[in-house]
Amino acid sequence: MELFAAVCRTGSVTYAAAATGMSQPAASAMLRQMESRLGFELFTRRQRRLELTSNGRMLLPDVTHALAALDSVERLAESMGRKRPGRLIMGAISAAGASILPPAVHSLQREHPHVTVVLRSGTATEVVEWAASQRIDLGVVLGSAVHEHVGFQLLADLHLVCAMPRRHPLARQKEVTLEQLASGPYVAHSRYLPIGALTAAALEAEGLKFQPAIEVSLFSAACAFSEAGCGVAVLDNLTGLYAQQHGLAVRRLRAPGSLSLSLVWPLARGLNIVAKQFVEYLRQPLAQLA
Repeated sequence: MELFAAVCRTGSVTYAAAATGMSQPAASAMLRQMESRLGFELFTRRQRRLELTSNGRMLLPDVTHALAALDSVERLAESMGRKRPGRLIMGAISAAGASILPPAVHSLQREHPHVTVVLRSGTATEVVEWAASQRIDLGVVLGSAVHEHVGFQLLADLHLVCAMPRRHPLARQKEVTLEQLASGPYVAHSRYLPIGALTAAALEAEGLKFQPAIEVSLFSAACAFSEAGCGVAVLDNLTGLYAQQHGLAVRRLRAPGSLSLSLVWPLARGLNIVAKQFVEYLRQPLAQLA
């Protein structure tokens, strides 16, 4: 698998062999053996460079994940041999990974420079499943985690905010009303996602239509569209931190309802010392959400 990934990366058996510590003849023989065992070709040659076949492209994502998992097992075994946590494996929604986790990880690095941090981004459902199956040490999710094998702690309540260029007329206000939001073009998450559902419910409760000019599934895309002048972006105040870091003005949206930001962990083994300290390091960036 390492050889396969190296050929994908370099486009050359010679370079891939050097990267994996093999001789070129041995690497070529191993690739032939792989293709014979699989029953199909992995690469085709084009202009002196090896390129993946359609079957090879289908295999690549699973091979990449498998190599990452093997590396994870190796590092975990090393840290267990040292009798101290040598790494912290976290699962998180992407919004947390772009806002509150970086400063907390920086604090962890200062206190524990030997600890390696592994971050796996996913949906809230995926992160909870990772915790239940003990594939992560702790996770940060939107919503509550009801699972018999998962520990749960509420971190913060989130509210809706609007992000916009600093030159936007609404940037001169402390808050944006639902009527003001509905009267102009705005960028919102799909109503089937937590932030979009809360936005739609707030608008419809006031007799207003949920009719975004642009509908997105990624907060970073919402910020990019707003920055380009496509409309006010509706976010939660967690992703509002990300918007501020990228030069956008962020104002609270005067709307009812909230979203919960929660911590989850494998109940069977609890939180190790490093994970417990990391939770304390989260307090400072979480304080900004107020």
